[in-house]
Amino acid sequence: MASSTSSSGRSSSSSSYNSNSKWRYDVFLSFRGEDTRNTFTDNLYWALDRGNIKTFRDDEELPRGEEISPQLLKAIEGSRIAIVVFSKAYADSKWCLDELVKIMECEKAKGQKVFPIFYGVEPSEVRNQTESYGEAFKNHQTNAVEEKKKKFEEWKAALRKADKSSGFPLQNTLYESKFIEEIIREIRRSIPKLVHVGDKIVGVDENVKQVKLLLDVKSNEVSMVGIYGLGGIGKTTIAKVIYNDMSDQFKHHSFLENVRERSKDDRGLLQLQEKLLCDILMDKTMKLSNVDEGVQMIKSRCYLVKVLIVLDDVDCPKKLRFLADSLDWFCGGSIIIVTTRNKCCLNINKAYASYEAKGLAKNKALELFSWNAFKLHHPIDSYVDLCNRVLHHAKGLPLALVVLGSSLFQRDEEYWESTLDRLKVIPLDDIQKVLQVSYNGLDDRCKKVFLDIVCFFKDWGEKTVTKILEGCRFHPKTELKELDDKCLISISDGFIRMHDSLQEMGWAIVRERYPENLGQWSRLWKYEDIESVLTTNMGTKNIEGIFLNMSTTTEPIKLHVEAFKNMNRLRLLKVGPYMVRLSQDFELPSHELTCLEWSGYSLESMPSNFHAYNLVELYLWFSRIRRLWEGNMVARMLKILEECKRLKSFPEIKENMGSLRVLDFIGTGIEEVPSSIRHLHGLEDLNLIDSLIYVRYSSFNDPRTSISIPISCGILEGISDQSRGNCLELPPNWYENKDLLGFAIFCGYVESEFGGCSCYLTIKGNGKQEYLGSFSLLSKPWFDYDISDLASIVCYPKAAIKGEYGSSQWTHLVTSFDRVTKVEGFGIHLIYAKDDVHMHPSIVQAGSSCGNSSINGTSQFFSRGNSRNHGSLTEDDYSKAHNKRSPIEQSPVDESHHKRFRGTQD
Repeated sequence: MASSTSSSGRSSSSSSYNSNSKWRYDVFLSFRGEDTRNTFTDNLYWALDRGNIKTFRDDEELPRGEEISPQLLKAIEGSRIAIVVFSKAYADSKWCLDELVKIMECEKAKGQKVFPIFYGVEPSEVRNQTESYGEAFKNHQTNAVEEKKKKFEEWKAALRKADKSSGFPLQNTLYESKFIEEIIREIRRSIPKLVHVGDKIVGVDENVKQVKLLLDVKSNEVSMVGIYGLGGIGKTTIAKVIYNDMSDQFKHHSFLENVRERSKDDRGLLQLQEKLLCDILMDKTMKLSNVDEGVQMIKSRCYLVKVLIVLDDVDCPKKLRFLADSLDWFCGGSIIIVTTRNKCCLNINKAYASYEAKGLAKNKALELFSWNAFKLHHPIDSYVDLCNRVLHHAKGLPLALVVLGSSLFQRDEEYWESTLDRLKVIPLDDIQKVLQVSYNGLDDRCKKVFLDIVCFFKDWGEKTVTKILEGCRFHPKTELKELDDKCLISISDGFIRMHDSLQEMGWAIVRERYPENLGQWSRLWKYEDIESVLTTNMGTKNIEGIFLNMSTTTEPIKLHVEAFKNMNRLRLLKVGPYMVRLSQDFELPSHELTCLEWSGYSLESMPSNFHAYNLVELYLWFSRIRRLWEGNMVARMLKILEECKRLKSFPEIKENMGSLRVLDFIGTGIEEVPSSIRHLHGLEDLNLIDSLIYVRYSSFNDPRTSISIPISCGILEGISDQSRGNCLELPPNWYENKDLLGFAIFCGYVESEFGGCSCYLTIKGNGKQEYLGSFSLLSKPWFDYDISDLASIVCYPKAAIKGEYGSSQWTHLVTSFDRVTKVEGFGIHLIYAKDDVHMHPSIVQAGSSCGNSSINGTSQFFSRGNSRNHGSLTEDDYSKAHNKRSPIEQSPVDESHHKRFRGTQD
């Protein structure tokens, strides 16, 4: 007899592939209670239970009746395997015989496997109904009414058929415990331990194929592969499909789901180790004292047998170190698969190959969405356009497609429209919860950087964002790496990318504490929200960033003087062209301001309470600003100053402003840079195109700084020591000559099919040649306009040459090119102190800037040469500009130098 109780130790990871599986139990036990309930069958049941095999048996006698109960019939039909214990008194029970008949019917109709056990009887006794089985049938026939006798034939047929199944006869020479071990081993082989995947699996084939390529199945090597990607991308589904596909190749296998959730402390980690060992050793009773013991047990046991192990959703390397640390833990031929949102987990001992799970292609995304939204493999015709909007929103993320599809099932088009509009502001909770898991695992600094990227820097260049974040006292190389490892961002081709669903999740995080109070948000990025806060003075100290980008509105926001008064923690401020109207007493009091980009800034100076102490980048496109600020304010962190074209003066530079890298004076009215510019030891890029600035070569004697001088200035014509080729002979004792300032590397024209090339500078002598540095040249194919009159001069100060080369041994400077098809007008020139003259304003003037670059500490600048063709200043223009300066400011200019300039103008 059998009844309704069952062993239930097996976790959901051992459930079948399909949620609608016909098998409710692994094993149905059919036995005669009087014979074996408290002996053999009891021992067998508990062995099955320890082996994590879900088994149905009776604990108490079922009420006796003429028919088998419906409950018992369902248990038989729902069992994958039936074990029939044929004991001496088995045939005495009509109910046992009826069970057997039903079992043999299920074998034929449902594919159920039958394993007979001959306990104390010979198979022939059962087959031929002799001995105790013969006596039992005589008794049944004697007591049976005529109409019941036809059952006897069914019983006999069932007994004969059961005998033909592969069974287990208990030999007298075999210990009962060993006999049970053999039974468990065979049952385990007959039960595929499939994990539940789902009813409609779409688009995983390519991901599965790529992961399998990383698995060295045919060799005897251990394969360890990590599948990583953002939450909801389908990592677990990929791992489940592979596990189900390969588990029949492994006698020992285990699938540990939700490692992150189940191992939040050492106790949880210990339980995972126990579960892993229970699966591998087929022993449910496995208990461990501590995680270190678990490590030793896993290593010692898995080293002896080939295993298939999947560790799902591992969130940190520590957990892998306690579960599957390295190749030498496992027997040859073993396969270990890990899914994670944290790429760092896969770096331990470099044992794991890695694969990034890819989102769904559009056709597969549409199919998956359609199964959930319409229960069809395609959309309903009238919903096609709405479906395309969903696909655009989901960007191939399976989680979003399933959740959105389920929420829109059997909804009308109006509801779909409303839902899609709402998603622009509020993501669905089921998607938000999954995606936010990775965010919750970040430290506070990484969370801030993540939200900055969400609100402001998505699709920005990594280098630009790094500079800004450094100014905010972050460590962006660390934080960006952490976000990339956690799959919250990706860095591709130098740009920071992010899935739209993650960005929506980040926006929701910013709003969640104060959904209705915009002034309490830490970041503002939408025009309507920013307008509301600024025009009503709602801003608070919580606001760290405001990016007011282009809007469809034509009306600028009118700011009150106190619009920013309470925002004393504002770090990031960007204002689009002419989107704000300022009053003359405008205030910007934040001491934390790091990045200020204000297009169309309407005042002639920054506010009186402006603080530049932490400022890293200052961009003022199309502004009216004529002076940056009053006095000699220290901007110790400032790295970039660009697009201040109406500037008339530049403040004195304090010695501790060594962070400045880019100084852009294109088209400004500044007539002279203060001599303190030499304090900018970090300067890499100084652009004087279209400016009226006087410069001296000696002002840029730092090894990392150089300046461009247009060919029209004629400075090279007066230099006697020059090479028209790629090799310059150095004068005797050049390294001791204090009048020798450095070298000018001149290039009139470069052509390269690659759009750019590199020039390498080396020093040569006594048969030796040493590399000094390199710089880049932009070439003709790079531009979509004529650059035939461009000239490039890279000034290479003598101080840039290491002291170890300062001897008479080194006699020549040599240049060479890479990726160049044509070079014209190239040469190397010595620059002496007598050549270091003030440049005439119109000499430095040129028509337009064509770009610059910096490599290995030297910089390169381009200017238009033949300026008469490019709207250059006339002599009258020059005279007016020059005479505006006071007599004290005017500097004598060499007449011959001036004549040479006029000659190029004619």
